[in-house]
Amino acid sequence: MQGNRQFSGSLLLRALAMVFFVACGIAAQTTTSAIPSGRPVYFDSNGKRITQEEFVEIRTANPNVPDATIIRAGEDGTVEFRLQKIPQEGMPLPEFSVRTIDGMNISTSDLKGKVVVLNFWFIGCPACMSEMPSLNLLAAKFAGKEDVVFLSMTEDKLAAVKRFVERERFDYTHAAEAGSAMKLFGFVGYPKNIVVSKTGEVVYWRTGIKAWNKFESVIRAELEK
Repeated sequence: MQGNRQFSGSLLLRALAMVFFVACGIAAQTTTSAIPSGRPVYFDSNGKRITQEEFVEIRTANPNVPDATIIRAGEDGTVEFRLQKIPQEGMPLPEFSVRTIDGMNISTSDLKGKVVVLNFWFIGCPACMSEMPSLNLLAAKFAGKEDVVFLSMTEDKLAAVKRFVERERFDYTHAAEAGSAMKLFGFVGYPKNIVVSKTGEVVYWRTGIKAWNKFESVIRAELEK
């Protein structure tokens, strides 16, 4: 499975993060000569109509995977874009154990029966920093709910992460020096945002977030199950 590829090195991953915003713009485009004329409409791999923001998110969810979007002219004068499935969605949560900056151990077994919202980031990542205010707003909507966990992981050193969260607001539970756990996900591209169901399956896998309402709706839907 492509989603289970191992890291090619933390330096490469960090470099990918630095160019993420540029990559988004490139990935959201297709050679204009190859696209029929007409009003664009977007569909996921199941044929469900999605927004342009969701379309961009899905296309950039795995920056290392070649794009396989199907483009065809619709009978009503539209141009239909149908996306490939995100391969990581449906995979089980890997078995891991991390230690939070407050000294608490969290393992996969501790998260059973809970909806888990993960964020992978690192200090100095512009894309990570830009989405933190919105992540804070999202987490605040679920404050007090015991069946959802907002957990961030980073390879950065414990002392550095503690200094960071003292000066920058980031309202997740933070695990520093978590590189070993993060590698189990075989991801590419920072930041990475993942939602895991109560039964331990990945149901949402994105790099940067544009469709924040969709992100929230996925969490709410999993909580209701």
